[in-house]
Amino acid sequence: MTSRTDKAPARDRVALAAFLTELHWIHGPAWSELSYRTGLSVSTLQRTARRSGPVPREENVIAYVEGITRDPRAVTDALRLWRRARIAERGRLRTLNAPAPAYVRNAADLLAALAAAYEKAGAPPLRTLQRRAGYAAGNVPNLPLTNASRIINRERLPTDQRQYEAYLTGCGIPAHALAPWRHAWNRVQSTTPTTPPVPEEHPFAPLAQHLISQHRARAAQAP
Repeated sequence: MTSRTDKAPARDRVALAAFLTELHWIHGPAWSELSYRTGLSVSTLQRTARRSGPVPREENVIAYVEGITRDPRAVTDALRLWRRARIAERGRLRTLNAPAPAYVRNAADLLAALAAAYEKAGAPPLRTLQRRAGYAAGNVPNLPLTNASRIINRERLPTDQRQYEAYLTGCGIPAHALAPWRHAWNRVQSTTPTTPPVPEEHPFAPLAQHLISQHRARAAQAP
């Protein structure tokens, strides 16, 4: 008799699979028809609704649901379950100990809160995050990929408030919910000490210092 070593399916993954399976059972259609409607293979669709294995891609979940029903509430419910499954799969959110925006006190708090916002959004690929953050004139991204990565990894804050809000938009935070985030940004900016500028060195300073050193050396050798 062989011992079973497979991990039990995660509860949130099972909840997502149960929702998708029930939706398909109630509304149909056949797998071949659903494949035609979504442009996804039958095997991909079946993996999307599977109880075990990696959490499916967000866009596959959306395509699966929209291929079955036009009810937007079904998509909303599916994405809510998908985000929970992704959070559980990654396991990073609980390690951040991130405060709510209203309780952010300093840059470290804000970095943790920003990383948590990304995790709560299901940790989308960086290019998806960038696309959702929008573009400025000339199709220039509001959120460069390098900056996005550094924010997610708590290496640095956004360069300015515009990039900050673009990041939050990319994480799915709607405009009407940005007020506490703006207050948090302003608090951190008001308490973060600014680094004084380094005095500009005169172009002849190194030469002058060299001459002074030579003079002192000769003076020390004089009887």
